[in-house]
Amino acid sequence: MACHLMRLIGLLVTASLLAACTAIGETALSANGENAGANPESSAVAEDVEQAFPIEVTYHTPAQTEGPYYPVEKPADRDNDLVVLKGAAGMAAGEILEFGGGLYDAAGMPVAGAVVEIWQTDDNGAYMHPRDPDSGRRDVNFQSYGEAVTDEDGRYGFRTIMPGAYGRRPRHIHVKVRLVEKELLTTQFYFSIDTGQGADGIFAGAGEDVNALIMQVEEGTDGEGMAVLTGTRDIVLRTTVGE
Repeated sequence: MACHLMRLIGLLVTASLLAACTAIGETALSANGENAGANPESSAVAEDVEQAFPIEVTYHTPAQTEGPYYPVEKPADRDNDLVVLKGAAGMAAGEILEFGGGLYDAAGMPVAGAVVEIWQTDDNGAYMHPRDPDSGRRDVNFQSYGEAVTDEDGRYGFRTIMPGAYGRRPRHIHVKVRLVEKELLTTQFYFSIDTGQGADGIFAGAGEDVNALIMQVEEGTDGEGMAVLTGTRDIVLRTTVGE
């Protein structure tokens, strides 16, 4: 019962986040390893203002490698709240991160009904994957993988944790976007509160478009008044959906 209540609270929090993540445009600026943290806002939020479409497209979200740890078998519980896992004994360890944004096509129109997938490490820096050498110490209370479906305005949202670091890579969340089983994008999100990202070859491989992968993260509170991190990151595809 307690686990069910925690899940309900998590989903209500995520719904609140979706309502606050209406994006009306972003400015993409160049960055390199030295100034990558000084990127612009990830999403311009307009409260109580009707969303105008199309948005002005000033960048496209670059693709990045899927990496070796895409789930071999996706969990039965694959909703957009990765903190509360159905059947687990408790909540996932780590600092809670609630983030969301908008999904737009190359013409600046929202993409509704798309599935946004994320997968990431737990607080120990371990993936839910048999080939991860750290899988033996994985947090079994963490969902590790989740899905969100974009609403009519293209908005999506997740409740997860800040991923644990491993090796020399900066912390990151893997992202995949699908529409009617067609894969539209695979990429990775990074965080404005991290430093030293420029030393990572995958991060640097995005070139001048790297800021389109950096999530603006701030301290905040959830619907229950608990301290969490909040983030925004819009996704702009290189293709026009529906053509």
